[in-house]
Amino acid sequence: MDILKANAAHLNAIVALNRIVQNLHAKREPGHFRPFDQAAVTAFLRNALDDPAVTVLLAVEGNHPLGYALLRVQNRPENAFSLRRSFVELEQIAVDPNSRKGGVGSALIDQAFAVAQSLGLGELELSVWEFNEDALRLFHRKGFAPCQHRMRTGRPTNKAAPSV
Repeated sequence: MDILKANAAHLNAIVALNRIVQNLHAKREPGHFRPFDQAAVTAFLRNALDDPAVTVLLAVEGNHPLGYALLRVQNRPENAFSLRRSFVELEQIAVDPNSRKGGVGSALIDQAFAVAQSLGLGELELSVWEFNEDALRLFHRKGFAPCQHRMRTGRPTNKAAPSV
């Protein structure tokens, strides 16, 4: 298996891998996530590949895509409550179901850590939904630990909040 820095030539493979994770999220949290929309996802990922703050990693075996990870450098300014900080966010990760339990996710995370270190940023952060037990297990194995809990009551309604 090789981990490549993806470029525009890999766009279709990344979109196909995104379909897997997007449909999982839309099925489990339909009040929050949109079903997979090929045109919208393609446009989003095309822009991400052109964004200098983004690195997209693609795991391949020969010419067969196995998984991808989208990393974004986050620069948070200091404010009245928080110190200035920069870190790499693992914004998306997806592994083809036929390649799971084969070390693909682990290899992508290892390379994500290497990218963060090469940028002089020691922190790699991510968000994960509670229902995604496979991802939670992987992230715990790779040394991620909870640092914040986001909670809600009820279910999302998809209604815009009233202006205040």
